[in-house]
Amino acid sequence: MTAGPRHAGVIVNPLSGRGNGKGQVLAERLRGCAGVSLCLLDRFEHLEDVIGRMARDGVTDLFISSGDGTAQEILTLIAEGGGFRALPRICLLPHGTTNLSANDLGFRSHSIAAQSDFVRSLNASALVTRHTIRCANPGDGKVRHGMFVGTGAIAVATQHCQQALNDRGVKGQWAVAKTLLTAVGKYHFAAPDADDPERFDRPYAIAVAAGGRRMTEGAQLLQMSTTLDTLLLNCSPFWGGKTGPIRTTVIPYPVPPVLRWILPVMYGGETGAKPPGTVSFCAEALEVASDVMFVIDGEFFPPPAGEPLRLEKGPLFTFIRG
Repeated sequence: MTAGPRHAGVIVNPLSGRGNGKGQVLAERLRGCAGVSLCLLDRFEHLEDVIGRMARDGVTDLFISSGDGTAQEILTLIAEGGGFRALPRICLLPHGTTNLSANDLGFRSHSIAAQSDFVRSLNASALVTRHTIRCANPGDGKVRHGMFVGTGAIAVATQHCQQALNDRGVKGQWAVAKTLLTAVGKYHFAAPDADDPERFDRPYAIAVAAGGRRMTEGAQLLQMSTTLDTLLLNCSPFWGGKTGPIRTTVIPYPVPPVLRWILPVMYGGETGAKPPGTVSFCAEALEVASDVMFVIDGEFFPPPAGEPLRLEKGPLFTFIRG
C-alpha cells in the first residue's frame, strides 16, 4: 500500500455503456473537488497522456468509469510502464455495457451518489487482489493486460453479442443470457453443421500447453482463461482447485450433451463432475495455438502468425470493492 496521503484519480469514458451517461453524472458531482484528479476521455488515443498525468499527480486510487475495453487498456498502460512509483489501487465502476471484470472486482454500489462520496473519502473497507493476464505476442504486436482471454466459440459468441444485442440496446447479463439461449436453441433444434458460420457450436483447432506439457489439442469448442473468480451470470466453469493465478478451461468438440452438462459446467464447483474430454487447470503461464481471433475483456485481436499466443501472469493489482 502506498505510504502518505491518498489521492483519487477518476477517468471517465463518456462513450462507455453505449453512452449511458453514468460517467458524466459522476464527473459533474466531482468537478472542482480538492484532492481529485478528474479526466473525461474525449479521445481514446489520449489515454496514455492521461495515465501519465495521473502518475504525475501522485494518484494512489484510480477510479475507472468505463466498460471492460477501456479498463483493459488502462491496466495495460499501467502494467507496461505507466509512470507510477507504486501500482495505484484500482476501482472499477460498472458503467459499461457488459462489465465482466466489474461484476467480480468492481465497486459494490451502483449508486452514483455513493460512488462520488466514496471518491471523496477514500475510506476503503473491501479490497481484493488479482493478477492480470499478460498477452505477450498478439498477432497485431500490441501487448495487452486483461482479466479474461478466450478463443473459439467464446470469441465468436462475444462478437455476436456485441453486434446483434449490445448495439441494439440489450446489455449486461440479459445480452449474455440471450446469446447463450440462442446457442443452446441451435444446438437442439438444428443438426450440427461445422461449416455454418452462423453457429457458435462448431469445431475450432485449438492446442494448449502449460509447464512444458501439452494439455490438449485438436478440435475444441472453446478455450477460456481468467484470473477472475466468477464470470458473467455468476458462473465459475473451472475445476481442480485454484492452485495458480490463471485458471483455464478447454471444452472439446463434439459438444458434450448440453442439457446434461450446462449447469454442472457453469455452477458445479471445483469438485463437481465435468464433461468427458474437458480440460481445466491453473498455471502461471500457458500457450494457446489457434487460428481463430482471441477476445480479451471484450476486445478482439488476431492470433500470432506461426506460433501460439503466450499468456503470462501479470502484476498483482489491488481492487477496491467498497
